[in-house]
Amino acid sequence: LETTEPAFGLAAIWIPEAQRSTAEQRNYTVVEPTSVLATHITELIRRHAAELLTRQDVHRLIDNLKERSPKLIEDVIPDRLKIGEIQAVLELLLRERVPIRDLETILEVVGDWAGRTKDPDVLAEYGRNALARTICEIHADNDMTIHGITLDPAVEDAINSHVERSDRGSYLTMPPAMANKTVAEIRKELEAAATKSGGTQPVILASPQVRQWIRRLIESALPNAAVLGYNEVVRGINIRTHGMVTVNDES
Repeated sequence: LETTEPAFGLAAIWIPEAQRSTAEQRNYTVVEPTSVLATHITELIRRHAAELLTRQDVHRLIDNLKERSPKLIEDVIPDRLKIGEIQAVLELLLRERVPIRDLETILEVVGDWAGRTKDPDVLAEYGRNALARTICEIHADNDMTIHGITLDPAVEDAINSHVERSDRGSYLTMPPAMANKTVAEIRKELEAAATKSGGTQPVILASPQVRQWIRRLIESALPNAAVLGYNEVVRGINIRTHGMVTVNDES
């Protein structure tokens, strides 16, 4: 029976157990139904992890860390950061599928910068920098190569020019028509790059100052597309680009 694999939307076929050996001989990847279900649930949790993280979860994570690093918790909480501010940073990391299991490293970095800013967007970027090697390993292939696309500097400048910064935070104010056109061009380049990357999901590489805004721009249309800053590429990781996003101004 033809079907669609639920976690990643791949074409698949249901077969009876008796046909398993035949399918394997024909080089099909054969997966048990329980594995399909587990993978689907895991993918759903990763996709919505930021929404699932509660204040109580954050308290529990911090209590566990306190047993190993009591001095760190004493230095950071609550004088530098409150639990709610830490939760906001962790949610931003999880929205981009950045693991937060290394909470000690995250708190060390955001705690150091909390004296200068309490903006969770800024603190999350510093947290990403501290987890750069982990992020690279997630997106690298077996040869430790990250496949991706870049953006024309003019496109980055256009995005950055529509970032409105205020005391209450920063917002992307790009006109809908321009935003839709930019997202469409990014989608086109990603799809083209996917055919050249040997089965590895390509990422978007961008300047650090616009990385988060590119991610915000494409989040609803391309939720699984990762955006990495050039400063997040660590030593030992190779980069191979397969295209550049350009947007022609026809006005």
